[in-house]
Amino acid sequence: MDCHDVDPPASAVRRASHSLGRWRAIRVLVVAVVLVALGAIAIGSVAGSEGSNASSATDAELVVSDATVDPTGTETHRLALTDAPEGLAGFEVTLALESGDVATVTNASYPDHFGLTTDPAVSADGRTVTVEAADLGDEITSGATDVTLAEIDVAGVEPGETELQVTDLQIDADGGSAIEPSLEAGTVTVGDGAAGSSSQNDDGTETGTESEADSDSVPGFAAGVTIAALATVATVLFVRRT
Repeated sequence: MDCHDVDPPASAVRRASHSLGRWRAIRVLVVAVVLVALGAIAIGSVAGSEGSNASSATDAELVVSDATVDPTGTETHRLALTDAPEGLAGFEVTLALESGDVATVTNASYPDHFGLTTDPAVSADGRTVTVEAADLGDEITSGATDVTLAEIDVAGVEPGETELQVTDLQIDADGGSAIEPSLEAGTVTVGDGAAGSSSQNDDGTETGTESEADSDSVPGFAAGVTIAALATVATVLFVRRT
């Protein structure tokens, strides 16, 4: 009898079938890993794009800087617009002190780049001030950043803290559309309040702190975690089947 006509043993057939099934399972798992990874990356890209669009829509802030003043002294707060994507035509802004017992507003002034300004209107009790100016010379063009609108002079009355905040505003871009920034109030500290206070930039933002954007997860990071987890599962299944 020719040796080539002998049927292989049943055990050999079972082993071959087992190996074939094992490699088919691994191949299916690899395809699943790739599909899940591509889906996770796509979702991360869309989320990142939506987050970027949301951020660009709310980039502009109207910030009042902080100041520390002696009870008998005077200090200046800077009122600034962080972004003017379509330039600046003019503005009218009213600010108010949360407490008139701690400090009072004494005056305000404007930077030279405004061609038309209105005398600051300080209330009789020194609690509020309204500033108004127009950019007749088109000095504040599209894409301008960190634009000083006015400087507010505040005098100390009694030791303590109070906020100087925007209570009413109208800010117009060069094309006539309204600029609607988010608002950041400033803190007036009367007396020795420097110890323990945070260091701040001119626009009122704190330095040396982690920004929200830095603390967010990086797009694509979730996909990497998913790939690693599925690779681990594939390894475990492979070991169990061998």
